[in-house]
Amino acid sequence: MFGTRAYGKIYRDTASDPCWMALSLVKNTEGEGDGSRHLWDLAASTPDVRMAAQVKAHAIDESRHSRAYVAMLDLAFPGVIDDEFHAQLTTLSPGYTQRSALEPHAGSAYASPITLDDLIQMNIAEIRTLVHHLLQRPVLLGYCAPEPRRRLANLLDALRRDEIRHIAYTAALIEEFARSGEAGPVNRLMQERMSDFNAITNQDLGRNVFESV
Repeated sequence: MFGTRAYGKIYRDTASDPCWMALSLVKNTEGEGDGSRHLWDLAASTPDVRMAAQVKAHAIDESRHSRAYVAMLDLAFPGVIDDEFHAQLTTLSPGYTQRSALEPHAGSAYASPITLDDLIQMNIAEIRTLVHHLLQRPVLLGYCAPEPRRRLANLLDALRRDEIRHIAYTAALIEEFARSGEAGPVNRLMQERMSDFNAITNQDLGRNVFESV
């Protein structure tokens, strides 16, 4: 669904409203911040050191992405939000770095070891986010004034590279499960989760919501 031409047309038609486009950046700021915290809790609860390190790096990227969406809002729609709301948006990123203590948040529903199902959902979600980036890029650059357009393009390029890296590392870990005798569960879960994400996408289309998560 989210990789079809029909979906792209709906996105572009909806994004022709600058107010909606600005709001989508605000929503993505929140979504990336929440996703970062969830990944952090997964990484902190996973005994496999190599896998935990990869997911920790992913969480740090998502934390940075939350701030990047605020920067993109400033570049494409300068002055669209007041100073107070802008300050609130900047707090949505947990600000993780490699030096941050890798500990789960108390009571988090994500504080458990990473499973095959987690990796498959992460992989599909990153593919959907990449699609959104590809659709978003020309629209945002079109809204942006000429002078800051290069800075905005660089931010978009960096986000796209991160999403591709996230897709690659989760795919490699899923492949390891498949090669270790879990090919059946991999195929079954991939089909189930693709169906789930398509259902979510259909709901989002009805609400005109296109979040990067």
